[in-house]
Amino acid sequence: MKWSSLGQWLQRSLPNRCYLCQQPVDQGIGLCRWCLTDAEPGPLCLSCSTPLPQAPPWRCGRCQSRHRWRPLVCAYPYHSPMGYLCGSIKIHQQLGLIPPLCDALAERWQALWESGAIDKPKALVPVPMHRSRLPLRGFNHAVLLADALGQRLQLPVRDDLLVKVRATVPQHDLSGAARRRNLAQAFAATEADPVEGIAVVDDIATTGATLAAVAAALRRGGHQISQYAVLASAMAR
Repeated sequence: MKWSSLGQWLQRSLPNRCYLCQQPVDQGIGLCRWCLTDAEPGPLCLSCSTPLPQAPPWRCGRCQSRHRWRPLVCAYPYHSPMGYLCGSIKIHQQLGLIPPLCDALAERWQALWESGAIDKPKALVPVPMHRSRLPLRGFNHAVLLADALGQRLQLPVRDDLLVKVRATVPQHDLSGAARRRNLAQAFAATEADPVEGIAVVDDIATTGATLAAVAAALRRGGHQISQYAVLASAMAR
């Protein structure tokens, strides 16, 4: 993993202290040795992000026996120290984390398609934000992530294919079913020409409700979705 850029950012942010647990560190990389063990996860299931003992196969036993879900590529499991770090981009507006974390995701993603585990996407589509929300936050984290990934992987970013047409309530306290109801008909495809091989990009996947709602809207617009990419995933159940 391209650890150096993330380590440099952490060290600048909190010198001589672990960014996650704030214990003293002396190795100059911003994380203590306990948190560092989580910084380079092994293979993860391409459906639910459960850690795998080895790969291939790229799906855990439970996901192999269930319906096929388009590949979900993530850099880290969400319920981990590094997953917490990924959530800091939106929650704590730590935009400086975007370059190093996208380095990690881009490296894992490229390795997967070079190994033949998944197809290489043809375009990246960030999850859009409703126009009323953008002035309050000041940025759309998904667009920033997609732009960073597009630069690293030399893939076009198509933020013109989809809009969020209905404002929704925050999702963090909602159940999976409530999230799906909250997002029903919240997104709509524009009149852009159909695009194949789309990868939908967001920061975190928890229940998958947002990704599913975005994919459904894109399909209604004639687009073809091949996979999803997030920094961290809590899809494991």
